[in-house]
Amino acid sequence: MEEVGGGKRLVAYFSASGVTARAARSLAQVAGADLFEIVPEEPYTAADLDWRNRRSRSSLEEKDPSARPAVGGRVDNMDAYDTVFVGFPIWWG
Repeated sequence: MEEVGGGKRLVAYFSASGVTARAARSLAQVAGADLFEIVPEEPYTAADLDWRNRRSRSSLEEKDPSARPAVGGRVDNMDAYDTVFVGFPIWWG
């Protein structure tokens, strides 16, 4: 297998249902990377993530390009990483 990039690696991911989390863990293991879960400052509830409800939090945030939830936590030593993989759900794609 060809090595991806050099130096220290990080896999940062957001996962609402766990699918992206599983993929991120697999990538981190294969790439020899550290793992960081991106979490919203205000956690999502099941009702927030109900895409069938046009008034749910996720539906409203999707429609408003300026709506970006605050992120809880930070990578303390971000500048130590040479390669950063970012994973997130693609619900409509």
